Amino acid sequence: MSAKLKRTLAGGIASGLLLISVPAWATDGSVPQAFQAGANTIVKMSKGQAHILKSWTTPAGLYGYAVQIAPGHDLIMYTTTDGKYLFMGGLFNADGKNYSVEYGRKYLPAGAVPHPVTPAQVASGLKDTTNFIVGNPKARKTIWMVADPNCIFCHKAWQKLYPYVQKGDLSIHMIPVGFLKPSSLPKAATILASKEPANAWARDEKGFNDAAEEGSLTPMANIPQEDRLEIQKNGQWMNAHGISGTPFLLYKNPAGGWSATPGMPENVKLFMEQVG
Repeated sequence: MSAKLKRTLAGGIASGLLLISVPAWATDGSVPQAFQAGANTIVKMSKGQAHILKSWTTPAGLYGYAVQIAPGHDLIMYTTTDGKYLFMGGLFNADGKNYSVEYGRKYLPAGAVPHPVTPAQVASGLKDTTNFIVGNPKARKTIWMVADPNCIFCHKAWQKLYPYVQKGDLSIHMIPVGFLKPSSLPKAATILASKEPANAWARDEKGFNDAAEEGSLTPMANIPQEDRLEIQKNGQWMNAHGISGTPFLLYKNPAGGWSATPGMPENVKLFMEQVG
């Protein structure tokens, strides 16, 4: 564990829009028939890993779902009634009411309910997650990155940011989580268990299979339980802070305050200018 640091990150709700086809198979029958199409889509996206805890109709005409992706990682999702479109993130009305927070409190396990935090509040507790540093710790710019080893958008963010690491301009505190696929947690725990986690993460990224959305690392046959638990704790922390997607980036801005960016930076040059 000497190569690892204990840190915390925080954030907000990531949002996204995905279009996929409806699977031909059904869930186990615990979801009402009207919600089956959306439930099937959610389960298919998770490679069979998701468990639907509750389903309901929202004022926006979307179907809502309380979903457990992995132990300690529970979140609210929405689909169109035909199940072809899936949404994650805040659902607001014209008055600014966030239904996602209300649904989280009502339908998610008590420990999984997100609470509003600012980047500064999160940064004050950076000691609460397990992470490791990629790059020169004395680099002029530093960011904190929550990432899953099978996350295609984490991979794309890595491709954009890693050249700055190689030039010595940036260091990244990687906070590994494992919830996207069944192999995510074993891969993340294997990276933590490595003598040089930064190199192990780089290997996972170097051979990343974009088509399959799979990191290239092969999990260890016997992963230390300690490292599995650390990844699970990172996932519980991520969930508790309302971070429903990866990557999630935290950094100090040029004014010296804390800022957060959910998702992949589209313009990496502009993003780097925003990092103090």
